Amino acid sequence: MRSPHKHHIIPVYRCKELGIDPDFDENYVMVERLDHARIHWGYKCDDLEPLFEYVTPEQWIIDLIPRGDNRDVGAAVLTAKGELDEIDMSGENNPMWKGGITYDTRAYQQTPERKAYHKEYDKKRNATPERKAYKKVHEQTPKYKAHKKVYDAERYARKKAEAQGVGTLEGFLE
Repeated sequence: MRSPHKHHIIPVYRCKELGIDPDFDENYVMVERLDHARIHWGYKCDDLEPLFEYVTPEQWIIDLIPRGDNRDVGAAVLTAKGELDEIDMSGENNPMWKGGITYDTRAYQQTPERKAYHKEYDKKRNATPERKAYKKVHEQTPKYKAHKKVYDAERYARKKAEAQGVGTLEGFLE
């Protein structure tokens, strides 16, 4: 038999928003782990049936249960541990979804504007006397020298191949 989970009927994040201590007696129900995930997914999808399979809370508690909040998607995913196919984090179900787009931080970091910003930032950061002193000491370590030797050899080979019109040496190094 599976062990039941302690589930807050009103999610902790919602209680904190309302200034309520989430650990009051009426806010607990013992549920199995996958049903716990289904309850959170139900909150996201405005479906309280998974909760009502265990308990029918008083109306004032039902009124405080958030519906349609993407934070419940994350709770459902973590609790389900990938065992429920009906939980979908794509598109607008993604907790990072904001007003029609998902903020993909990796894509944002690859934009020309962001790269230019980082180049300028690194230039300023590396120009400080403290950073220059650190680099001077760091570049004398055996570990750095070994890494730099390998890097320079690979870069030289790549540049030589590009200059000859071949492109890269990947086909020859396999």
